[in-house]
Amino acid sequence: MPAQLEPFQDSSSSRAELVPFLMTQFRGEGACDTEQWLRRMAYWWDENPFANAHSCRGWVLRDAGPIVGYLGVIPTFYEDTLGKQIPALIATTWAVAKEHRNAALAMGMMLQRQSSSALLVDTTPSPEVQKLLHRWGWTSRTQIRRSLIIRGISLARLAGLINSNGLTLPNGREITTDLHRVHSMDSTRSQKFLQKHVTPDYLRWYAASPMREHHFIGIVDAQGRLSSYLMLTQKFVKGLSSWTVVDWFTTQETNRELLVMVGHLIRKSPATHGKWWPFISLAAFPHEDPWAGVSYAYQREEAVNHFYSLPDEFKRHEIRSVMAEGDWGL
Repeated sequence: MPAQLEPFQDSSSSRAELVPFLMTQFRGEGACDTEQWLRRMAYWWDENPFANAHSCRGWVLRDAGPIVGYLGVIPTFYEDTLGKQIPALIATTWAVAKEHRNAALAMGMMLQRQSSSALLVDTTPSPEVQKLLHRWGWTSRTQIRRSLIIRGISLARLAGLINSNGLTLPNGREITTDLHRVHSMDSTRSQKFLQKHVTPDYLRWYAASPMREHHFIGIVDAQGRLSSYLMLTQKFVKGLSSWTVVDWFTTQETNRELLVMVGHLIRKSPATHGKWWPFISLAAFPHEDPWAGVSYAYQREEAVNHFYSLPDEFKRHEIRSVMAEGDWGL
């Protein structure tokens, strides 16, 4: 009898049953012990402020009882050009026992079927899965421009650039690294793309990821309305220790506030502890330049693996991509 594919029915006991299988499948990069796997699942499905975006939690493959495959999803929201929330599912943790690899396609098809009602996001590093997503017609973003900025020694030059262009914050706005000061999102912007739906609760949730340390810097007014932010992590880029911007957002029509925050980061660390990391790493997807005006020390093209499957009504919409999509860092 062939292995049977069924929806993952989430519960404490089903999580406990799933963890041993995942521990056998993920032994190198991505390996977690029992406590870490259970912590991740609680983060994905219990603490996630967008957990109600979709009821699906993935699928398991069983061979006469025991689990031999799993494809998980994390619910979230994106938003359209009018700010309306779109239910979305982030693919995560796809593993199939070697002797059942012929069932992997059927598992992928279960995910693909969800695109009739939800936006799907996958940032898989697997070349085999990437080929499959291309074949199914998913929208792909596979190239970025990576820029490195030297901290400290380039301060004078950047400060001169900011002063000469009047890049200061309007009265009443200030920089903060404290997410507790963020009470709402400035909604004055005009939207041109599909993009992640962001709320103060979402930012606090993302910053608390159990898989990677994140650091927030944002611009708020006296009422705690957030107009722009960066989310960073410490990462080596070609062996260079860097503060890497993995997410950015602004409600402004220009990149002024983004540049003000970059200038702040050149002088000060976003963390209250840790070493002095000498570089800031910025990523820009094609057809956008949020960092225009920054003096960089190094720049190159870099391959990435962002894939999206859109419900029919959104097929013609462009997507604003950031590095922190999919389950990257979750």
